[in-house]
Amino acid sequence: MKTRRAVAVASAALLAQAACASTSYTPRADGRIAMALQDGRQVLIKDGKTYPFGGDGLQQAVAGNPPAEEHARSYSSDMHFALAEELIGLGALIAGAVVAAPSQDANGNNLPVSTERQTAGGIMGIAGLVVLIVAAFQIGSAQGHFMDAVNVYNDGVPPRLPPPPPGWQPQSPVPLPAPANPPAAPPPQAYPPPPDAPKPVAPQ
Repeated sequence: MKTRRAVAVASAALLAQAACASTSYTPRADGRIAMALQDGRQVLIKDGKTYPFGGDGLQQAVAGNPPAEEHARSYSSDMHFALAEELIGLGALIAGAVVAAPSQDANGNNLPVSTERQTAGGIMGIAGLVVLIVAAFQIGSAQGHFMDAVNVYNDGVPPRLPPPPPGWQPQSPVPLPAPANPPAAPPPQAYPPPPDAPKPVAPQ
């Protein structure tokens, strides 16, 4: 009794810890989609906004990119079909087991099962397994569309440069040529002396 109680307490503690698990790193707001863990649940994060992990959240996150939106719709459609196939497969397995199970009389003795019931139960069980296998492939295809939607959207986001530091000034990538020296001033022009000016006397 004590062992069972200890196992139950430990299981409850593990479940509570898993439900409270969250990632500590917050992706930067660069327009791309990232995945994180919040309170034990997977979520999508874009530009600081959180979207639920699923078809609806994926379609909201990739809105504005037509190819990514098409993958998101394919993901939702495949997941819906897979859920329906899993329910049908499980129902067929249970029904086959019930049909093939022996019945009891009033005294609790097992009555022999007819060949028809055994055959019907076996066919239903095999059909249920086949449907479950198809559902597994459908889920795999849906996961592929999910990843394609995220990757296609992220590749279509233009790069965002970080803001420049304070005091930064743009610089030309090519060095500018040094300014040319100003042209030299022309030499002064010599003018002839006026006619009434005395003529220079030659030295004796």
